[in-house]
Amino acid sequence: MSKTYEALKRAEALRARRQGQTTTPDEVEMPMGGDIDLPVSGADDYYELRRRLLGSAVGDSVRTVLVVSPLHGEGASNVACLLGKAMSERGRSHVLLVDLNLRTPSLWRLMHAKGRDGFTSVIAEDRPVEDIMQETEYEGLKVVTAGNGYVDAIDVIDNQRTLDIVSDLGRHADVVFIDAAPVTLYPDARALAPLVDGVILVVEADVTPVSVANRAVELIRDTGANLLGVVLNKRRDYIPDRLLQLIG
Repeated sequence: MSKTYEALKRAEALRARRQGQTTTPDEVEMPMGGDIDLPVSGADDYYELRRRLLGSAVGDSVRTVLVVSPLHGEGASNVACLLGKAMSERGRSHVLLVDLNLRTPSLWRLMHAKGRDGFTSVIAEDRPVEDIMQETEYEGLKVVTAGNGYVDAIDVIDNQRTLDIVSDLGRHADVVFIDAAPVTLYPDARALAPLVDGVILVVEADVTPVSVANRAVELIRDTGANLLGVVLNKRRDYIPDRLLQLIG
């Protein structure tokens, strides 16, 4: 059983005791597996995560990675961006960030992208994806934003051309990180997961309920996707030391 899961269980149990609840997360079973199991609270952690990803054969058998969370606001977009920056540091790898979170796109803001063209332009205007790749301030890191939002998300995701493009993204960079909408709320990530080489699930420390994380894992695995592991994001300093020992 993963350390991230154990940390979530104990944090939820702590909340339950504080609130006088009778149900504890020990009643939920969630075997997690995977190679990534890292609490992320600062920039240095992303370089450690990069090391673990490289150890998981990213750049060889794993070139395209879907980054997704169970719910909104758990930090999947930030994790994707910071992973892209860490992986491309000093031009060591050519990295592409792709925003397919068409529900609440944010890579344009996080990466200070200019212009309105993005992935929706590729589908609506039948353009090659190379046309809408944007340089960033980081050497070796490019971004494809979601686009102008005039195309319905379902029409983009439920489109054979989208599936073909996602399946072929690996040829554009050494590593591709794809941001997607929350997996328990929308079908988007479930449609994309089988097309990539691996999936990273981002959960928020002391916020994501264990039952919801469990459901997210089940949904990802039901697609047949390769769940690389779980990132415990936004770790609070007030999580007791005994939990830090488990997840550190």
